[in-house]
Amino acid sequence: MNQSRGLLDSFDRNGLNTALSESTCLGMEVDADAHRLRLSLSVLTQSADGAEPGERKVLLTFTGVTRVAASLRIQRWDDIDARVLPLTIDQLDEAIESFGGGGLHGWEFIDVDDSGWTLWSELLSFDTVLDQRIAAHVIEFSQEEGIDPRELDVRVWFDKITITDLDGREIPMAEFVEGGRRWWAAHDSGDARASKADVAPPL
Repeated sequence: MNQSRGLLDSFDRNGLNTALSESTCLGMEVDADAHRLRLSLSVLTQSADGAEPGERKVLLTFTGVTRVAASLRIQRWDDIDARVLPLTIDQLDEAIESFGGGGLHGWEFIDVDDSGWTLWSELLSFDTVLDQRIAAHVIEFSQEEGIDPRELDVRVWFDKITITDLDGREIPMAEFVEGGRRWWAAHDSGDARASKADVAPPL
């Protein structure tokens, strides 16, 4: 872990990771001049009244963005090394959309250590620094396509995160986190309504 970065408190970090897990990535908008990045997701959630679990489209807005890096690469079965594909920060949304709604697989996205970054940071399509200062937080995620040999890794350094619905209404962090936790609790209990095609059933 880069010790110069701060951390979201344990509740928010772990809760956000849960709420983001297996969400569908729909697109990304970058405003480099404003140091802002907006990630569009369809997240797995369940309301507090116990209504049927489902998916909800939300916007995660990251502000105070200081750096964005990505690696778009392809490696077929007979390739010795991965081939890095050209990409710019302005083309990042197009690249994400080209995966047709890929999932955010895994359980850790916010303030992750540098183990994953170390593996693909030598295979960068771009690494754009917007500000020389050290940001408080980082988010890292990837996109893959079934049997397609392409893979996209994205890492964003930022200060603050705000969650809104598509109408612009802010969703309190605790509300967002608890919705995700309720969905996963329903899934883990075997509730057939809390299922998704690319999410493994509970053991």
